[in-house]
Amino acid sequence: MPSIKSSTVAPITHISKAAIPELITEYPQQRYHVAQPIAPGTFVSPKTSTDEEFKVPLLFQPFTVKNLTLPNRILVAPMCMDSSQDGFVSDFHLVSIGAYSLHGAGLTIMEAAAVTEFGRITPGDIGIYRDEHVHGLKRIVDFVHAQGGKIGIQLAHAGRKASDTAGYTQHEQDEFWPENVVGPTGELAWGKDLFPPRELTVEEIQDIVKAFGAAAVRANNAGMDTVEIHGAHGYLIHSFLSPVSNKRTDHYGGSLENRARFLLEVIKEVRANFPAEKPIILRVSATDYVQHLEGPSWEIEQTVQIAKWVKDAGVDVFHVSSGGNTYQQKIKAFPGYQVPFAEQVKRNVPGLHVVAVGLINGGVQAEEVLQEEKADLIAIGRGFLRDPSFVLQAARQLGLVAKHTQQYGAVQRT
Repeated sequence: MPSIKSSTVAPITHISKAAIPELITEYPQQRYHVAQPIAPGTFVSPKTSTDEEFKVPLLFQPFTVKNLTLPNRILVAPMCMDSSQDGFVSDFHLVSIGAYSLHGAGLTIMEAAAVTEFGRITPGDIGIYRDEHVHGLKRIVDFVHAQGGKIGIQLAHAGRKASDTAGYTQHEQDEFWPENVVGPTGELAWGKDLFPPRELTVEEIQDIVKAFGAAAVRANNAGMDTVEIHGAHGYLIHSFLSPVSNKRTDHYGGSLENRARFLLEVIKEVRANFPAEKPIILRVSATDYVQHLEGPSWEIEQTVQIAKWVKDAGVDVFHVSSGGNTYQQKIKAFPGYQVPFAEQVKRNVPGLHVVAVGLINGGVQAEEVLQEEKADLIAIGRGFLRDPSFVLQAARQLGLVAKHTQQYGAVQRT
């Protein structure tokens, strides 16, 4: 079980409105934005203007799915920041996400937002389970849109990986919820350091399905361009899909059709509650990486099959990650190690747009993935943490000039 430590951080002193009203009042001038006629990250020209044979790399060609058009094909992958209180986004999220839009990300997918309070991974996770969460999310969305960017949010339920400790924040013991950690199968904990889950009843499963739909409504009310359903990394949907974590004997367990039932019900509910003209993304893990263990597991062949089903159910973009369902996994990570999984989905499911992710470290490598038709879009995680201007650096690596935000135009001219 997680080691829960008492916080030693001094409590925040709340400032009354009467004392300093200017810290509370918001003026419309504070929301002023400089117009961006061309979205940052858009292809402008080859680096050498005399290069008449220059072809615009696929990475910097626009991409359209439904009503969403991206200026380039580079996505910011959702990354948990553990920087929230009661599920609310903060100024940290505005600055962090805003930096990606300023520097040309084609689409930023915000971190996993829990659809229920007990669906958070840690007490520091953001949420989208209360209407009050919409206001802060909309502030971020409005900023990204003002920069010419596009933004989505990941809808998630942590399942048996919930109520975990955050890596760099100490929470009080009463902020955790060990008795409300749930999964498809009771007592089958993710690992030795996490609370064992309680098995969900069918009624509780349906409540969570509805919670995904309600979250989709809130995402749209916040102005999100898309939503990504989190079906990867051992969280609730993935734990239903995999026979490693799903030992149920009812119609939510056993066959692949049964194990995929919860996912398909979630997709149906989200699709019904999110505008038809806006795309839906699904993120999955292509394998559990437990081939060394006896018994059935989750592998790429099953991933390809559900890709066909979810396409018919209303998913427009399929984001292929891997692993995360058990501490017993054995992963050999190397640059592009997950790309072959994306390629298999793309080869076998025509018409479904595919995202490749996983140690794709620069523009040249990303362009090769697209040129070899292994994926349609590229998601980057740690690369953006290292350098929020990953897109602009990728442009330089590929010998082109990409648009900077207006205020940073001096850099583009040098």
